[in-house]
Amino acid sequence: MILAMSLRTDSLIHPVCTSQAGYFFRNWEYNLDAAQGPLLFTLGLIVIFSIIYVAYLLYLKKFTRKPEITVLRDRDKISAILEQSIPERSTYEVQFAGEGMQRAHFTCSPVQFAQGKAIILEMPGFIHPRNEWIGRVVFCFFRVSSGLKEPKWAFYKFQSTVTGVRKAGHLEFIAVLTPQELERSQRRQHLRLDPPSEDIPAVSIRPETLGNLGHQGDQPPLLTFMHGRPDNSLRVVNISGGGLLLEIRQANNQHFTEHLAKGKRLFINLALRDESKNTIKEHFVIARVRNAFTDPKTGHLLIGISFAAHQITPPSGEKKWVTLSEQGVEAIEDWVFKKHLQMYRERGIV
Repeated sequence: MILAMSLRTDSLIHPVCTSQAGYFFRNWEYNLDAAQGPLLFTLGLIVIFSIIYVAYLLYLKKFTRKPEITVLRDRDKISAILEQSIPERSTYEVQFAGEGMQRAHFTCSPVQFAQGKAIILEMPGFIHPRNEWIGRVVFCFFRVSSGLKEPKWAFYKFQSTVTGVRKAGHLEFIAVLTPQELERSQRRQHLRLDPPSEDIPAVSIRPETLGNLGHQGDQPPLLTFMHGRPDNSLRVVNISGGGLLLEIRQANNQHFTEHLAKGKRLFINLALRDESKNTIKEHFVIARVRNAFTDPKTGHLLIGISFAAHQITPPSGEKKWVTLSEQGVEAIEDWVFKKHLQMYRERGIV
């Protein structure tokens, strides 16, 4: 009897265990298959959020890092920088404050610094300072060597007051009160010129491609300007070392507007006339469209572009592209500067 019950019990145990194990594994396989969709979805979300988080960290690193000190108020440091500008013969760009004078820039050279009192600036020969200048507020912009390979120059600007004028022989000078602070600044991109068309005799603009960087003539231009031609598709409204303002005469053409949208990059061949040498020099730049708007008076499209890269030819003779990092093209800055000087030499400032 006991043996029979034992056999019966054994016969009941094994089928039950086998059935339960099979049921468990079958359900485990079913659950894994069913979970694959949500699992992959979850992993995808993790990857996406990880990418967003890394991008956010990079954004914080680039845009919210601790700002550098851009304003100097230490008198000794200010004096040292002003004194440094004298042996370097730095060019001071001077502008009078006040309405109607925003465009009246002229340049001077520092010749002497009386610590705590004033810096003496030599005037260009065609500008004759008057006693009425004393007490007037001026804005000054200059640069000194940074002592580093990059950036090569440190740019400063300040506001001060003319404290005196004097003449020594054929030279004339103004004294500018030592400023209370110096502000670190960008290059003189703000100095803009409304050029006569003969000063920029030719401009051609193409969409930027990898191909046209080394073979400028292979691709037909999108827009062109030629001095003396009546049907130009663009006009240079103004120019600075940092960019151009262009008037587009064919703004209704969809082909043009697609390539001139904000953020688009352009390859530009710019010819500038140097009257002192009776030459025309070509500049090749990559530019980015900064803004675009319609002139309410003419209905023409106006686009503001900033230079992003400039092609240079080093002494080795091999052409290369240099990224500008919003610093402007120095050769174009100097050209604009000379044109301003020429303009005031012709008109005079009294």
